[in-house]
Amino acid sequence: MAQMLRVAAGLLLIYISGCHAIPDVAEQAVEQSLKVQDYRLIVRAGRGGSAPGIAESEQAQAKSRCGVRYLTGFADVITPGKEGEYARLEAYATDYNRRMLPYCQKSQK
Repeated sequence: MAQMLRVAAGLLLIYISGCHAIPDVAEQAVEQSLKVQDYRLIVRAGRGGSAPGIAESEQAQAKSRCGVRYLTGFADVITPGKEGEYARLEAYATDYNRRMLPYCQKSQK
């Protein structure tokens, strides 16, 4: 029983700390993309293809200017049981796009 509690506590700690790691992962991904001059924004696959983190009024212009790319598992349909994974992907895409947009805008001037 005690071992099960330790495992559960460990998994909870990993889950909680994973949410805080998203900005670091997004920052590193932006740095890697900038090295190869890849300014594309992450969009949600499916109808509409919205770019999380970009204002609705700026979506069309930003996607046209920067280009787009997709993440596996990040679409407009959420599979039951995958809500947590989808939320992490959306948080990552939001952070990535907010960081990338200023670089994309600078590169196009």
